[in-house]
Amino acid sequence: METRRGRRLPRRRTDRIEDVVAVLLCAFGVVAMVLAGLVGAAAHGTVSARAYQEAADRTRVVATVVLPADAAATTDGVGPGTRRATATWTAPDGTQRIDEVTVPLSAKAGSAVPVWVDRAGTPARPPIAPGAGVLVGAVAAGWVAVAAALLLLAAWRLALGWTARRNDAEWTRRWAEVEPEWSGRAAGPAGRAG
Repeated sequence: METRRGRRLPRRRTDRIEDVVAVLLCAFGVVAMVLAGLVGAAAHGTVSARAYQEAADRTRVVATVVLPADAAATTDGVGPGTRRATATWTAPDGTQRIDEVTVPLSAKAGSAVPVWVDRAGTPARPPIAPGAGVLVGAVAAGWVAVAAALLLLAAWRLALGWTARRNDAEWTRRWAEVEPEWSGRAAGPAGRAG
């Protein structure tokens, strides 16, 4: 009667070790993907909360350029197609303000330009877009997933390298046992002649 073991191919100890490592790495992969999702959700929540807070704290007002943009003294902290210029506007509390703001290059004296200000009426950056949380969350989750995949791949390659070295050593040892018989060196010179 043939046993279940008799129908299976013989397996080396290193084959079983590779199987265990593969299962463990798959489990770690699942945990890493869950972690990536949690990191992404946390990043999304943080950025979304900040966007909501900034939208509540900042107001868009219309400012009037006092000094033409081409006469402004500085270009520090401006992006392409913009420049710093002196402008005046009414703050949310009703007071008149005058300060340097970022305006388009085409703005001339007397031009109306939109400016974001905080509750005190001080110029501020525009609030973060509400959709930025989705992008930041996706990028954060993606980075965690890629880092985890690279670590798991490196661990798998290390395990395969170790088992390959073990297998090579075993094959070398076994070949040293049978090679003399196969080559005829075990019988000596007289045995080969006969």
